[in-house]
Amino acid sequence: MNTAGIGGTDATGTSLRRLADALGTEMMWAGARDRPIGEVVIAEPGDVLADLPGALVLAVGARGADAITVVRSAAEAGAAAVAVRAAPGEDGALTPQVKAAAERAGIALMGIAASVRWDRAEADIRGVLERGAADGTSGHRGDLFSLAQTVATLTRGVVSIEDAAHRVLAYSDSGDEADELRRRSILGRTCPEPYLAHLRQWGVYRRARTGEEVVDVEELPEMGARRRMVIGINAAGRPLGTVWVQEGTRGLAGRTEEVMRGAARLAASQLVDHWFQGDPGARLPSRAGLAHGLLTGRFNSGALAAHLGIAPNASATVVAFDLREPESGDAVSQDARRAEAAEIISVHAASYRRSAMVAQACGQVYAMLPERAAAPSSEGLLTRWAEDLVSALRHHLRTPVQAVVAGTAPRLDDIPAVKLRGHHGLQVLARTPERQVATHTALTASLMVRDVLGLLDRHSEIRHPGLDVLARHDDAHGTEMCRSLLLYLDAFGDVGRVAKDLNVHPNTLRYRVRKAVALAGLDLDDPEHRIAAMLQLRLSREEPGTSPFPGG
Repeated sequence: MNTAGIGGTDATGTSLRRLADALGTEMMWAGARDRPIGEVVIAEPGDVLADLPGALVLAVGARGADAITVVRSAAEAGAAAVAVRAAPGEDGALTPQVKAAAERAGIALMGIAASVRWDRAEADIRGVLERGAADGTSGHRGDLFSLAQTVATLTRGVVSIEDAAHRVLAYSDSGDEADELRRRSILGRTCPEPYLAHLRQWGVYRRARTGEEVVDVEELPEMGARRRMVIGINAAGRPLGTVWVQEGTRGLAGRTEEVMRGAARLAASQLVDHWFQGDPGARLPSRAGLAHGLLTGRFNSGALAAHLGIAPNASATVVAFDLREPESGDAVSQDARRAEAAEIISVHAASYRRSAMVAQACGQVYAMLPERAAAPSSEGLLTRWAEDLVSALRHHLRTPVQAVVAGTAPRLDDIPAVKLRGHHGLQVLARTPERQVATHTALTASLMVRDVLGLLDRHSEIRHPGLDVLARHDDAHGTEMCRSLLLYLDAFGDVGRVAKDLNVHPNTLRYRVRKAVALAGLDLDDPEHRIAAMLQLRLSREEPGTSPFPGG
């Protein structure tokens, strides 16, 4: 008998009535329908069932008298319902005897149609219970399923997460990629013993329990097992479980080991709760809220440091991400996309820095990477990491994601200020969508000009009157002297380049510049005249939907 927990076991679980309604006509019921379901248990003939309050027992392979025995045993163990194979015409498939046994025992009975495989039925049931968990009944496994799916997306593999007893806690969708071993493990919710024996013989678990080594496990065709990679989930020297990635037909992605390392670190905090029977449903949202508070400055950082497992004197680098999705008006879809991006960023960030935190704010996603003040990461290393991550996000989300390495906060209290730098940097970076990543250092000049233009915009009395005359002349005569002069100044007087950009003859450009200078009363030999002209001309170009920056 194998337990497959899918949520809490209290009275807040998904009811049998809701489960039956959601699964549709292939599921047939007898008996009470309003009892809550807290977990799913796989049972085979001869299994001993005990202490299963609120469970749904899937009687795999039980027919005839065996099915009646499982029904009785499940009821005695406190289970809420039993599912048996319903195949009319075959002995024991929702026969009057099985129904009568269920009614006498006071347990609900589910019939699984002959056309539905047990693994599909279990997956459908899990999906319904997960949706119920999203309504407020979730435990930590919902987060593990999400993590498994994210790892599968990033590695191109088939993922499962097991506890230290080799029980399958969560797994990704596999389609037709799952091998026979995977199917048996998911159906039974545990790895088959013959394969476990091979893993022990090869020393796989011994290696996975020490450090963060990703162990490559060769294929075993005679057991229906393709090549796999596994990493241990460990905390404080205690093995808590493993993350498995089975190779599919496309082969595994190049950064699979890095992704698995990040996933194992993220899973560790959830499995700590599982090990000590804590309340992960409260702990994980709490950690997410505290990380958001650290990012926005809502809480005292010193008080948060110990709770988040960060040294109180640590510095922290902030990297800001924007999906650059078009405004669709569908706020729910955009929230879902950002949540998916945050999950991918979390996996990569945890691989890069064990104590990494990820939070959403201002429609963007921010990674906070705490580090010892004595040995901060180089800006170049962080930029390369961000470039790899943005490439992964663009590939998987199909949006022109951009990122800004905002810099390092010397203290945790300084994170909100650095976050704001990242936010402003993303605003400036938006004018060059072909750039994936920039550092705040590289954007400093652009940010400085932007701030000066903002100041000028708020003080309309600060203007050069000659440039106002030039702008009015363009409006009245349909000429482009303002634009031509600005591009000429931006190009340090490179007439050939600007003329090509404007698609005019170089002599035409020279004429425009001379006339513009004369109308505005400028002296281009005077650096202050040039600065004033560049600033005001940029400001005058700004119209709704445009940028004051050339090329914006």
